[in-house]
Amino acid sequence: MKNVSSALAIALLAGAGFLVPGAASADNTPILSPTPTPTVQSQYRIALLTVPLACSGSGASDVASRKHSITNNTGHTIPKGVVAHWVASNSGSGNVTLTSDLAPNASVDVYEGGQTNGYTCTATFVPPSADLVLKSVAWSNDTTATVVVQNTSPWRDVGATTLRLQRMKCFSTQVSTQDAPTAAIAKGQSITLTIPAARAGADYLQATANATNSPSEPNTANNVNKSVDFAQNKSCTPQ
Repeated sequence: MKNVSSALAIALLAGAGFLVPGAASADNTPILSPTPTPTVQSQYRIALLTVPLACSGSGASDVASRKHSITNNTGHTIPKGVVAHWVASNSGSGNVTLTSDLAPNASVDVYEGGQTNGYTCTATFVPPSADLVLKSVAWSNDTTATVVVQNTSPWRDVGATTLRLQRMKCFSTQVSTQDAPTAAIAKGQSITLTIPAARAGADYLQATANATNSPSEPNTANNVNKSVDFAQNKSCTPQ
């Protein structure tokens, strides 16, 4: 009876998705609990990242309402739409959504009714996703192109992405295209890629950072750039 009960318990736990050490299926395949997909894990890590902000109450004279200032002390502009979360020492808490960019050392005020008799507060925000910028693309010689990609986020690193390089004829005829893996880029840093690209038969180069939009970015308008040949060659002047 003990063996039957143990087997039943293992079967129930396995069906519920728990890891049962040493347990195996009827064909001796180990029974493992499901794990989050890489995408889910990545989103979870993003959600966990918070950045502290300065927060100050108005002191003991604050007897009519809760009023405090949240100040951007990060040294970088916090973009419009970011939500700052605050917690007061008298059990108050809440969120404030930025209605415009918050410059370094600028503040946003929070007001709430009710007697507070002074308090202290803390504040944090979850920074937006990393933003890649295609800084430059150029032929370094007749057979090779050099591309510079920057991660402009001061708060987030970005994982590996895909760069797309196109050899173009004026005005917008594609001669060839190729995708190249781009390594992870730390916050505020840039990387330089060297990619085979024949100059013969093409008038200019066009490169797109994070061509597959994975991970997604808050701004993709700055992901595309053209080589100087586009402007220098009269046949490439936009019509």
